[in-house]
This record gives sequence, structure tokens and C-alpha cells, in this order.
Amino acid sequence: MGTITWFTGNTQAGKTTLAEALRSAFEKDGKTVYVIDGDVLRAKYKTKLGFSKADRWKNNLNAAEMAVELQKEYDHVLVAVICPYKTLRKKVKKLTKCKFVYIEGGKVGEQYPYDHPNLY
Repeated sequence: MGTITWFTGNTQAGKTTLAEALRSAFEKDGKTVYVIDGDVLRAKYKTKLGFSKADRWKNNLNAAEMAVELQKEYDHVLVAVICPYKTLRKKVKKLTKCKFVYIEGGKVGEQYPYDHPNLY
């Protein structure tokens, strides 16, 4: 059973960049790795999800379910999805037993909600 690491933080903080760099490093060591990127997840499955709070919840829970399934096949599942709300991160943690890595930076403002991790 593989590990799940969830990179969280604001839009354009570098979550995907870090996940892809780790994928490369792990694969050089012969490990199998799958990266789940929030933007790719939305596009690949052509979801009708927008960016409302409810849609963000659904997208994150979809990523969590996918990660749990993929960890059966891969040594590492790296998730690069914002997961902006404290209560959502608690739910994701319960479902996946993942380790969260907070990436500081990126876009901030009302249209980019994020409950800072020191709040949980």
C-alpha cells in the first residue's frame, strides 16, 4: 500500500511543480508514482464543477477517493489540489490518511479562499 501526500496551498503556490519534481526523484529510485493535479482532474473528467464552496468540496473529495484507489497500485500518490477549507482537510485526512504539505505563496484574495493551516 502506497503513501498519499497532499500538497495544499493557494492557487499558483507551486503545488504541481513540487509534486512533479518529487515524481521525477522517486521514479529515479525505481518507485511508482501517480500525480493527481486539481486542474487536470477537472479537465480530464470534464466535470461541471465550478469554484463554489460546494464544488470545491466535491472536487477535493473526488481527488481523495481517487488517491485511495491509486495507493493500492503505486508506491506514492502525490495530490496537488488546493483543499482550501480547514473542515475539508480534516475530512480528506480521515478518508485518505494522507500527509498534508502546505505550500505558502500564490494568489490571495476573496476569490481564492484558503483557511491557513495554523487554524487546524
